[in-house]
Amino acid sequence: MGDLEYGFQDETIFQGMITMWYMIAPPLLAMTELWLRLFAGSLSPLGILYLTMDECKGPSRKDSDAKIVSFVSVLSVASSLVLMTDTLYVLENGPCLGVALFGVSLLLSLRAFRRYDLFKSSIILYCILLLAMHLVWDYKTGSLTFGDKVDEVKIGEGLYFNPANDFVLSLVKNWPEHYRVYNTATGATRWTLTGDARTGFPFLLNHVPNLDWNRVFLKTFDEEYVALDIVFPPDGHDSTKPVYLLFHGLNGGSNEEYIKDISQRRITDGSTVVVMVARGLMSLPVKGWDIFHGARTMDAHAAALIVRQAIGPNQTLIAAGYSMGAIILSNYVASYGPDCVLDGAIALSGGLDMRYQEHFSRAQRLWQPMLANTLKNDFLLGKWGYRLRERLSEFEMLRMMRSRHITEIDRIAVVAYNGFDDLLHYYREMSALGDISHMQDGLLEPNNTGKIHTVSIPLCLVQALDDPLVTWKATASNKGFMHPENLVLSGSGNVMVLLTKAGGHVGWPLGDIPSMNNWKWMSDVVMSFAHAIDTSKRLDAGDRERPIPTSKAGS
Repeated sequence: MGDLEYGFQDETIFQGMITMWYMIAPPLLAMTELWLRLFAGSLSPLGILYLTMDECKGPSRKDSDAKIVSFVSVLSVASSLVLMTDTLYVLENGPCLGVALFGVSLLLSLRAFRRYDLFKSSIILYCILLLAMHLVWDYKTGSLTFGDKVDEVKIGEGLYFNPANDFVLSLVKNWPEHYRVYNTATGATRWTLTGDARTGFPFLLNHVPNLDWNRVFLKTFDEEYVALDIVFPPDGHDSTKPVYLLFHGLNGGSNEEYIKDISQRRITDGSTVVVMVARGLMSLPVKGWDIFHGARTMDAHAAALIVRQAIGPNQTLIAAGYSMGAIILSNYVASYGPDCVLDGAIALSGGLDMRYQEHFSRAQRLWQPMLANTLKNDFLLGKWGYRLRERLSEFEMLRMMRSRHITEIDRIAVVAYNGFDDLLHYYREMSALGDISHMQDGLLEPNNTGKIHTVSIPLCLVQALDDPLVTWKATASNKGFMHPENLVLSGSGNVMVLLTKAGGHVGWPLGDIPSMNNWKWMSDVVMSFAHAIDTSKRLDAGDRERPIPTSKAGS
């Protein structure tokens, strides 16, 4: 319908300036803080090295060095504070490294300030020290705590599954372990120190050439349209190879780099790849009022159903979802139960219970502002602005424009536009575990009820514990029903959980130069999962086992 130009009839110039501030400032502030956190692991030791060298100079110091020393000192102490208190750094290295670097950098900085008589600048250091005491002291328990206690991980990485399910047990036996392990021994990038880096740098550095997509428009059950972007192997469709149905992330489509990566690798293997482009995204029109939202699963079913009808009942059909696509895929598999037409599904960086996302303040402060800015400009104003203006009040539109992060947009705009009762209602409908009640210690699951227990195919949830965008608690828990050992009992044992300590959000970079591998780990884990299911199916049918393709440049 065209872009909706910014402007509200009752808004004064001053109010307009405030709105513009909310649209511009949060992404800039988030990016600034994020860059500090990304490089804190390097800035802190480099600052300590500089201060140590300065102390060794002896009495022949220049007054001109005072400003440099002052700047380096503050930067080094602030970076050390990040290493000591940031949840992801503590998860990666433990608290001791950050505490040691903070103590050394603070001591060297105070000595340097005394040498150069920088009394005024030393006040900044004392302020940082007070901030550090506030961040590490738990007033409720009267003890020291490092990182966010709420996000403390007490479960181990690895693959959790139910061996009582014969097919899942066969699947795991046919799934080579090296494909589902992510650490430095298996090639994980060493210089990415936290989930922030493992998320940000792949999206900055990786690039995959465009593919020759064949677009087919698919009418949904409510008379709207999604697109199926299809790419075939060089020799055409092979009915003996698994077919991949991919679900992209928020604001994405078949042009997402990680989507192109897995598609290019899989057509090299001889498989056909189909990407469902969600309604309204990329160049898709929306006829009526029902624009995209994350709780709708019938479009996924329509796409899976038409692909299944095209390839027949015997060919293996595997779905893979990423981020928002993973959330929708998991919810679809759970909601449709025995009516799900897939042979298997693997959800990467998604979540089963998005109610935990409402209080994930770190993501709301650091990552969501940049995504929210794109969502507002490209879609909520750019594509669907006229529709929102019809359904939302002037006040709701103004609050939406001033939303700082995705959760605020969901609360203010998505809920009101689509008729949900509130944010909790929307997140319940979006989640595969959304129909199970919350209790103080997690989810209550007394009677084995809920749609998660209707899962009829292998559903593997791949989650990095250092994911900075979607909290790991949306997939697993340290105790209770969502503990992986309990969760895999769901759906007659069809639910599987693959946790990696590192990986970030849709990241998992490999090698010293990640751009040489792009998203190889993610693509390979999907491929190996698909071939394990395909092999297990053929063994059940009495066929001989087919080898999984080796990990190579085109794999």
